[in-house]
Formats: sequence, structure tokens, C-alpha cells
Amino acid sequence: MSDSESDDPEAIRSLAVTTEDVIAALEARQRGRRDAVLRVTPPFAGRMRARLHVEGAEGGYADDDPIHIHPEAFLPEGFPRFPGRGAERWRSRVRTSLQERIEFDGSDGPVRVRVRYLG
Repeated sequence: MSDSESDDPEAIRSLAVTTEDVIAALEARQRGRRDAVLRVTPPFAGRMRARLHVEGAEGGYADDDPIHIHPEAFLPEGFPRFPGRGAERWRSRVRTSLQERIEFDGSDGPVRVRVRYLG
């Protein structure tokens, strides 16, 4: 592990994630199809990438476990659920409501990071 990498999630300062991955995870969870999350895999560094992942689909990890972030963390509290009808309007609203900062659970409590959206 290099000096800039760590097994501690608190090393993360910013995440990059595609907007489409966040939308796909939200939709999958809210339709009850799959437990989709945004996953960040160790070793952790200041800048990390979160990718769409189906929770429970990985094998065991020899070292540190990845971080699973629920897609709702990227939206303001109380954001409307996936409607079924009017899906494109809902997706458009998600795109314009994504948070610049999110919080996830770290080993010693909540970790707050800046988010950069791709695409």
C-alpha cells in the first residue's frame, strides 16, 4: 500500500460516480428488484470512484471490505420514490437534485465527502 492509500475510509475526501449509476441503483432498489448500491473498494485514497454494484454479489475479501453506499445518500432527505409512471420526469429530477456532499458509515462513525458526478 502506498503512502497515499489507506485501509481507513476516512482517507476519502471525494468520490466520483456516474449520474446513471446513481439513477440505476435508486430505481433497482425502489422497484424492489435488487439491493443495488454504489461500491467503493479499498485501498482507500483521497479521491475514489463509486460504481454500481448489486449488494451481496461479491465473494469474501482477504483484507478490508468495500464500502456500500445506498443511492438515497446522494439525494436530499424525503426525495420522492420512483413513481412507475412519469419515470423520465423523476429521473430528470434526480439529476438536478444530486447532493454535492454525502455521508456514509466509516469504521469510526460517519464520513462526509464531496461528490463529483460524471456524465
